[in-house]
Amino acid sequence: MKRAAWLGRVVVAISAVVLAHACGGDEGGTAGPSGIGGGAGDASSGTGGGAADSGITLPDGGEVESLSVEPASAVIQVTNGSSTPAQFTAKAKLKDGTQTTVSVKWTYDRVDLGTVSPAGTLTAHGTKGGQGTVTAELGGLTATAQATVKLSLEANPGNLSSAEQSAFGSPTGSNSVTMLYPYDKTVFGRGLLPPELMWSGGAAGDKYKVTAVDSFVTLTAYVTADPPSRLLVDKAWWTQLTESSDGAAISVNVQRMEAGGTVHQPTTTSWKIAPGNLRGTIYYWAVNTGQIMRINPGAENPVQAFDPGPANQLGTPAPVSGYGGQDPPWDSTGSGKRCVACHTVSKDGSTLAALFSACETPGGCGRPWGIVDTASEQIQVISNYKPAPAIFSALTPNGSHLVYDRADFTMRMADPTAGVDMASALDSLSAVAHPQFSPDGKLLAYLTSIVGAYPVEFSRSNLSLLDADVTTAPYFSNPRVIANAAAASEEIAFPSFTPDSKWVVYQRGSYSRASFGPTPPFQTGFNDLFMVDASGLGQELKLAAANGEGVLGTKDLRRNYQPRVNPVAVGGYFWVVFVSPRDYGNRMQSSSDSTNENRKQLWVAAIDANPSPGKDPSHPAFLLPGQDLTTINMDAYWALEPCKQNGLECSEGYECCTGFCRDQGDGSFKCVPPPTNECSLVGEKCTTTADCCLPPGSAVECIGGICALPAPR
Repeated sequence: MKRAAWLGRVVVAISAVVLAHACGGDEGGTAGPSGIGGGAGDASSGTGGGAADSGITLPDGGEVESLSVEPASAVIQVTNGSSTPAQFTAKAKLKDGTQTTVSVKWTYDRVDLGTVSPAGTLTAHGTKGGQGTVTAELGGLTATAQATVKLSLEANPGNLSSAEQSAFGSPTGSNSVTMLYPYDKTVFGRGLLPPELMWSGGAAGDKYKVTAVDSFVTLTAYVTADPPSRLLVDKAWWTQLTESSDGAAISVNVQRMEAGGTVHQPTTTSWKIAPGNLRGTIYYWAVNTGQIMRINPGAENPVQAFDPGPANQLGTPAPVSGYGGQDPPWDSTGSGKRCVACHTVSKDGSTLAALFSACETPGGCGRPWGIVDTASEQIQVISNYKPAPAIFSALTPNGSHLVYDRADFTMRMADPTAGVDMASALDSLSAVAHPQFSPDGKLLAYLTSIVGAYPVEFSRSNLSLLDADVTTAPYFSNPRVIANAAAASEEIAFPSFTPDSKWVVYQRGSYSRASFGPTPPFQTGFNDLFMVDASGLGQELKLAAANGEGVLGTKDLRRNYQPRVNPVAVGGYFWVVFVSPRDYGNRMQSSSDSTNENRKQLWVAAIDANPSPGKDPSHPAFLLPGQDLTTINMDAYWALEPCKQNGLECSEGYECCTGFCRDQGDGSFKCVPPPTNECSLVGEKCTTTADCCLPPGSAVECIGGICALPAPR
């Protein structure tokens, strides 16, 4: 099942004909006024509850006082897919004090976990763990019992003997394994590829017991892993673990057995799985191929976002200003394609803007921006061939307007459909760069008071905001500084809003670029991630855990760049993708403090969706799985996928053009028209919090136009 148990699930009601001794009428006839459903008919009871005047009379004349289910709770243990069903029985207590077994209508509210038969037999599917409620209904009476499904998945790819497996229960040595990846306290989302566990401290010939223990799932693997020691979690196991998780901490243990037989204490780390799927598309620049790539969380590999066309042809469409006859007209990636670099994507995922490089042609640098329709992957327009070179850009949430900065630290507003500039209040600004619209389109974040060479390289800047209204000239107003770094001789760069448009995440440090200088060895710009309240009233919050404090060695600290936030809050968290050349376990390690010895890669960190003053709301990051580790990956933008039409499969409402995704009654989810007079489920479209369904014992808010959990569970 693709969403939390309370979210719009279809309860499969399996009705049973009441046994002859408990039915009104004869020969299977309809119950009369004194039978089931006769009399008052609306009294009910929970487990063991009473209903002194239920109005239910059995054929033998007994009057039912209350209904109960036995046992009151049951646990189905599933081991490697096999289990024994749980049997439930309904008991009616009569007014004369006697008790009798009755046939009832049985339902189980977690159809994703199992099904209950007309006889009260609950059978687990065996692919997901969790807890639900079995309900018995007799006329107007109901009674419930708790039914839990637990999964135990075991494998022995290392071919350890039974005696060796048992020996792990009696360790004699201290723990000797150091976990390198994932970090302790990492928060993952559902829908991702499984992580690869990496550790040090072992030797050739060692054997290991690796376990992950959740509220409803236990994974156990006996493996061999000679240095560099690694274990890729089985994809099916990872899916069952993440889909079963209720958000509680998962204990992950790696225990070593030396080749000589000595067993060590386990090394333990803790993870969490957010109760929600990480969706959308991350567009990033593969630097050494000069191309824009895209990857969806959970995808095995990235793909090219669009074909930029050959470098030796002007291409279609031509730049709006025409062409000056340069030969070749564009810079080449080395594979003959036009080189594209800095880019941005609209929140709704419909539109991508990218820079096309022509800086190696005679006659001066040209760097026009082009607009790409992400659904068709076709270039729609290319701006003036040789304006003052554009660098970074921002699109409104629906892609209707573009703002871009230029090499001379000015900014312009443009019409992306025509490829031409529009006069605006931005025209009078100077020493500015790095524009970014808020998800609601009402704010523009940008950098001010910049000191440096050009918008890629600078050492001083502040973070400022403008009010934005792209429907009315001059479109921007009320400039104000919300984070001052220049006064501390530091820079701020690459701002990005959280989905509620209330916070801005950015890098802050000594220099805007990770590495710089004319020749190797390059200098390093040391940066950390921060966030600040967009109201300007709150203090800056350092995202220490996301930055790697407490888990990274000195050589990898303060190497965090270009944060971009997922436009949707998922599972009570905001999610930020950023760039770092930090070590990736033992698969990508640098030998010294030399700058960027590792290739830059994309990392993802969870941030609590309810930040409070003075407290780090972030969690340790994980490497975005599926990206190409052989390329230099940076400048990532997280956007929604192009929306899906009604009738297409979906996981969350925000994937659909209507904003609604519903269970079709057979376990499949499809995009549907907006339901009439119904509240919105988590992940579906909303205008205010009042539009959202409120599950028992939980809170839901309308965040960025989508119903979401406002805080981690």
